Amino acid sequence: GGSIRAFCPYSQMGLRRVEDAAAEYVEKRMQFLITRFEENGRNIVVSARELLELEREKLRDSLKETLTEGQTIEGVITSIREFGAFVDIGGVDGLVPISEIGWSRVENINDYYAVDQKVSVLVKKLDWDNNRITLSIKGTLEDPWEEAAAKLSNGNIIMGKVVRLAQFGAFVSLEEAGVDGLIHISKLGKGRRINHPREVLEEGQEIEVQVESVDLEEKRISLAPSDYVSPEDDQKSEDRLVKDFKKSNKKQSATLGTFGDLLKAKLAEKS
Repeated sequence: GGSIRAFCPYSQMGLRRVEDAAAEYVEKRMQFLITRFEENGRNIVVSARELLELEREKLRDSLKETLTEGQTIEGVITSIREFGAFVDIGGVDGLVPISEIGWSRVENINDYYAVDQKVSVLVKKLDWDNNRITLSIKGTLEDPWEEAAAKLSNGNIIMGKVVRLAQFGAFVSLEEAGVDGLIHISKLGKGRRINHPREVLEEGQEIEVQVESVDLEEKRISLAPSDYVSPEDDQKSEDRLVKDFKKSNKKQSATLGTFGDLLKAKLAEKS
């Protein structure tokens, strides 16, 4: 018998949208499900997507039996979005939120990973009722905070790079330690009140900072510009100057008094 033609919308060719459908599908043998058969076969509409979704449903049911939270598995990145990366973990996609890409702040996932790249992921949360699987790449990486806590201590001076400016301060990447710290806006401006860190800093700028505190439990590092002087220290310095000035004046007065007494004695001798 002769061949029969059928129509398949692009949206029904696969589970994911492809940029070049012709290159992806032309001359490729695939299985389809007939979704419409009309006019004695002159109007046939088919779908590959529906078959793939049925297969994915079977895989999901299988994963329900074997997948557990806290488990580390291998996957392949299928899509990268602004908010995270989707990873195929065996026929089912899970989402790695951008906050779970790495230990340091990530602005653009494409700077670190690419579609079709194999990755190890940690299963963070399974929500089968809503078909949501939350994954983490960060969870498979060594925690740099342990090493950072050993490297950094209060008062350390270290070079960093401004990676993000927020209303409340500037995030600085400490490459030597592999983590980010925060300079609060109150410590910027060199004593001058500013409304936003962008008035004195810009992203990508190198800056020398001083470590003020390291909170390993909360994974927070408080920083200040290396030339920052706190109001308390500034007041102490001012008080010290005043005290030294008074002491100096007192010495001068004592010296003048002694000289006056000496002069008076000399005059008395002459008379």
